Amino acid sequence: MVRHMRSAVVALLVILAAVGVGAAARDHRPAPFGDAVVTRGSAPASPVAYLRRGSEGSVELYDPRSALVSWSYRRPGAAPLRLFALAGTTVVVWDDGMLTGLGPALGGAAPTVRWHRFVPGLADWGKEDDGGGPLLAPLDGGTVFLVPTPHLMLTFTTADGTIRADTLPPAGCAYDPSRAVQLGDSVVLPRPCETQSTLDAFGPNGRRWQAPTSPLARPTALPDGSLGLWDVPALHPYRIDLDTGRRPAAERPGSLP
Repeated sequence: MVRHMRSAVVALLVILAAVGVGAAARDHRPAPFGDAVVTRGSAPASPVAYLRRGSEGSVELYDPRSALVSWSYRRPGAAPLRLFALAGTTVVVWDDGMLTGLGPALGGAAPTVRWHRFVPGLADWGKEDDGGGPLLAPLDGGTVFLVPTPHLMLTFTTADGTIRADTLPPAGCAYDPSRAVQLGDSVVLPRPCETQSTLDAFGPNGRRWQAPTSPLARPTALPDGSLGLWDVPALHPYRIDLDTGRRPAAERPGSLP
């Protein structure tokens, strides 16, 4: 009995020591998040400096007045795909599925790394994306953004990276971001399924509506700025209501007023 108790105490002490070492290691990681931030020179950047993709997988603060890079940021082993300037935060989409929110360079000071968020499936989708749909869709003036992937739809608050809404397709279904269309604060895209395919619309707070379609349905922006949908057997896109996903009673497939 005493031997078992001693063994349990020793095991507990080992666990606590490991936890302490792990916490210490986390506390002493180079800020921020163990990534590489480099500030070059003491002179502040001019107000026209901007963030861009740099060499060797970096994000740079480039000053066109001096033609110099005053700040750079890297995540070793990853490379930035695109940068999105949204409502005071630049969101970097990385090729490993990570998102990073960078604060602005105010008063010539260097930008700040505000947050990291990982999006499952974004790395694979980013490699397959042929430019046919949004990699990231800004909503509500850029204060919110949507990241559409085939198997997950995530909406984030831009300033702090908090998740506002998440939607997964059911078994046998997958979203098709390559056919997504953004109109105002709505992103509309097909959700083809083995059975019961739908057209889904998403806004700043998640999914707004869902309408039954065939797996071949393709939303489109009509010349007047309204939402159209092509679906078999129609030969031309027909108008649908962006707020409800319903076709107006006066509309017929294959014709436009």
